[in-house]
Amino acid sequence: MDRNFLFFPVVGISVLNGLFSPFLAIAMPIAAVLMPEIFPRSVGWVLFFSSLLVASATLLAAGIPAALYERLVDGARGGNAAMAIWLGGVVLLALPALRHILG
Repeated sequence: MDRNFLFFPVVGISVLNGLFSPFLAIAMPIAAVLMPEIFPRSVGWVLFFSSLLVASATLLAAGIPAALYERLVDGARGGNAAMAIWLGGVVLLALPALRHILG
């Protein structure tokens, strides 16, 4: 499987986690503070930015083990193993949201 092909499920699952995560309630006050001043502080914009915050945090946190693997293992750069680790990390972080989606 191509390394670039694995990037799309990583981003897609991160977006789903940003939309359906139970941690949106925690991210909403943080997003309200971090929002740029040009956007109104309406419920819709706060939800949008909190969803973006959770999706970005998922993408970043799941990428840490993959980056450490590429850095610490000799000859691992450019391989599919790091992308598979990243995909596994995203799936693990998105389990609460997937549970929320499925039932």
